[in-house]
Amino acid sequence: MFSSPARTLAPLLAALSAACPMSCAAAEESAEAALRRRLYFYTGLDIARDNGYGWGGMAWAPFAPMDQEGLRLRTQTGGGRYQYRTQAVPGGWNTGNKTDGEVLIGWQFLRGAHALALYGGVNVVDNRLDDPDPGNRDQGTQFGAKIVAEWFYRLDERWTLTAAISASTADGTVNGRATAGWQAIRWLNVGMETGVTTDWLDESARLGLFIACPLEGWELRAATGWRWSSDSDDSPYGTLSLYMPF
Repeated sequence: MFSSPARTLAPLLAALSAACPMSCAAAEESAEAALRRRLYFYTGLDIARDNGYGWGGMAWAPFAPMDQEGLRLRTQTGGGRYQYRTQAVPGGWNTGNKTDGEVLIGWQFLRGAHALALYGGVNVVDNRLDDPDPGNRDQGTQFGAKIVAEWFYRLDERWTLTAAISASTADGTVNGRATAGWQAIRWLNVGMETGVTTDWLDESARLGLFIACPLEGWELRAATGWRWSSDSDDSPYGTLSLYMPF
């Protein structure tokens, strides 16, 4: 006796239906595994007497985990408000609103306890002034090239040193910073930081202290210190940032 087509196909359809959720789940797990330890997000806020700036970004290692040597892709956006001295406006002070973004590609090199990441790419900066200032080159929208170098060194089990420098042709900005951190206890790092910034209008420097708290893979960091500026009043500053690996 021959079986009907319906009876023949029923077991096959049942098997395919049972396999589909498993294959979909496996695909989701595979996609998550491909990103785990290869992706991180970060955000932060920096405030001083005459300026405030917030930022956020992400980085991706497409071919290997972040703690290995390899290609890196990174993007960041930010914005804020600032005041600066100028004789071009009544009262001698002008206010600007700044937004910027960048897309970078780079490579992380590992040599023993040293890690060096080099990036290059493009960025855009937009500055809108409350009052016209013909002498201020930081006006309107400007596009340019950007380079970044970041160095990390684990001196021993408790001490780490970092340094970074970046430069952009969009607004003539050069930034440099360095930190020295010490692991006081498992969930608390303390240290010192310093930084310098120069652009078409301003030269500034800062010196401060920071604490960093790892929170189940995340890291919350707070810093405070003193900021010196050539076109604004010297003042304390405060920074709060969050690092979130995937």
